[in-house]
Amino acid sequence: MNTVVSVLRGERMLPDLQAAHWLLRIALAAFIMHQGFLKAPISVDEAASFGVPVLLWVAAALGELAAGLALIAGGFLQTRLGDLITRVGGATLALIVASVVVVVYWAPPMDLFLGNQFHLLLLVGGLYFALRGNAA
Repeated sequence: MNTVVSVLRGERMLPDLQAAHWLLRIALAAFIMHQGFLKAPISVDEAASFGVPVLLWVAAALGELAAGLALIAGGFLQTRLGDLITRVGGATLALIVASVVVVVYWAPPMDLFLGNQFHLLLLVGGLYFALRGNAA
């Protein structure tokens, strides 16, 4: 009981693993880059099957690769530039995922929330890095 009171008073703090952001960074980057690689080779027919022009399809593939690389590279650079790269990567990820949800999975908000948690989690992860940068 005394230990619980000590922890609650802040006398003993749990360890803070400063590198924990890499768990989220690597997972988001791996997924979004995988989606970019899946679009290669670029196919007009595949773009048309999603109802988007091929130019937008190419931009999505390049953006997915760039977002993942930015999340990883930004984490290695502990400078203002690294912070900016992380924020741009997070914003790019969020923008791409939001676009996918609107184009492919759009539904009433409750249906979207209940049936598309994975994309919403990716969106929030991207927004997290866009808003927090390397302070994440």
